[in-house]
Amino acid sequence: MAFRRALLLAAVLGGPAWAAGGSDVVIELGDTAVTRAQVDQSFQIAARLLALRQGVSLADQDSSVIEKLRIQYLDKYATELVLLQEAARRQLDVSDEQVDASLGELFADEAAETAMLADTGIAATARREQLRGVVRNEKLVELLTEHMLQEIRIPPGDVITMHHDVKYALATPEEACVRHIQTETVEAAAEILARLKKGEDFAALASARSSDEASAARGGDLGCFERKASATNTAFEKAVFTAREGELVGPVESQFGYHVLVVYERREPREPTLNEAYAQIERELAMEQLPQRIKALLDNSGIRTYPEKFSAATE
Repeated sequence: MAFRRALLLAAVLGGPAWAAGGSDVVIELGDTAVTRAQVDQSFQIAARLLALRQGVSLADQDSSVIEKLRIQYLDKYATELVLLQEAARRQLDVSDEQVDASLGELFADEAAETAMLADTGIAATARREQLRGVVRNEKLVELLTEHMLQEIRIPPGDVITMHHDVKYALATPEEACVRHIQTETVEAAAEILARLKKGEDFAALASARSSDEASAARGGDLGCFERKASATNTAFEKAVFTAREGELVGPVESQFGYHVLVVYERREPREPTLNEAYAQIERELAMEQLPQRIKALLDNSGIRTYPEKFSAATE
């Protein structure tokens, strides 16, 4: 069974779990030795995935920032190695279909994957498998984390106390649901307001006259948005949250032009009851305990890292 677990770890880490120790070994966990090159290859992919998810270009980042992230990644990789070992012990698994689904959310096609991995320094024949390995590891850690959270038992009294302390923070804020008609001139807005007061249909006028094409297609509906507790609220926002429900308001000036608006629904702020907030609070309290559970796994694993060897990669 131990040999089988070693094979699983080798597969998900993208390298041999029985690699011989030496000057290039930067992590040791039992019989598993991870080299500097393995961690670096994983970092090259993980860093690009992080940049992709945050909508930034890795090429635009300062090299010193990237190197700092690289050094920090050693500890992340070591923690992930221990968590993957625990996932293997629990016989948790992630299917190829789940990995494919995650990749499908990130990349439009395989060409997009290839473009992202082109400058990683990883052999072209190994890039896709390395990428799949990194994504599989992420999903395995997510799965294990969820299992660990479910095992944490939170006393009801703790949930009740937390609800009393934070229910104001969990409250749904005041919201207003708005329709508007946007025009380029104040005269056009005044004309539309007059026609609405005479009983013309708001949605029909919005469709015909509004310069905001997106909301015009919905009869002027902007949807619902929250009141901001800020002195910098725009004239439009102030008009929305001072208007009575159903009241025609305008013309209101904004950077986009002039608006006639109507609030068709107002939702008052509301604190959730204990029953409504129980599951959310219970999970948040469990999340607070999770780092202790992970630290215990790390402390009991015997894992060793050699950061001085890893930082020497650029010397």
